[in-house]
Amino acid sequence: FKTIYPEVNAALEDEEVEVNEWAVSWLRFLLCRELQVDNSLRLWDSYFAADAENPEDGLLLHPYVCLAILEHLQGTIIELSERSEMLATLHHLPLM
Repeated sequence: FKTIYPEVNAALEDEEVEVNEWAVSWLRFLLCRELQVDNSLRLWDSYFAADAENPEDGLLLHPYVCLAILEHLQGTIIELSERSEMLATLHHLPLM
């Protein structure tokens, strides 16, 4: 993500927000902790419906979903001026 969204990366680095503080959860728990339950279920349904023969292949979409979320949030993250606000935004994603 550092090369795709350098402004977001710079904003996070300026406030000393480590990627491990938010991205690990996004990837490990498939955004279940960060999204509302309805959104999580809809996202997971999309993952598993992507390939009926190999449902686990739908999970290959997940990194791209994470990048799309960063695309959506980049303006907000860049405007935030405090570390705690950035982490709160990344840990509790707004409705999309």
